[in-house]
Amino acid sequence: EAERQYRVRSRGANIVSSRMVSKKELTDKLERRGATEEEAADTADWLEELGALNDEAYAAAVARHYGRMGYGKLRVRQELQRRGISRELWDAALEELPESAGTIEALLQSRLKGRTPDRDEGRKLSAMLQRRGFTWQEIRGVLQRFLDGEDLPEE
Repeated sequence: EAERQYRVRSRGANIVSSRMVSKKELTDKLERRGATEEEAADTADWLEELGALNDEAYAAAVARHYGRMGYGKLRVRQELQRRGISRELWDAALEELPESAGTIEALLQSRLKGRTPDRDEGRKLSAMLQRRGFTWQEIRGVLQRFLDGEDLPEE
């Protein structure tokens, strides 16, 4: 029994030493590798007590990563949920995201490269931004400026 616990804990320590994971991801990996649900939960609790597993820090890191990649709050929230982060930690993590308008503007400038889009392209850009996790309210004002040609760089 003690040897089995040692092996499961050793596997868990190896997993968290290679990259950050959530408590849920760790328990799922351990269970896939043969640990019982109770052994996986015990190992996750042990690593959490040691400070090697921290869902709050992991959630903030995930939010910063996806924010730098140009994703909005809805997409980041979906990713946090997929990774097993509890809802209580979402709000603090989402505060790590840059301002939506700035991110949307940077994405549009990158896509348009100084051109003014027509209405059809504007609809496609809006759909792309919604898929990236931005709400219509966040998109509308910034996109309208591009459609009106207001955000074009001066030459």
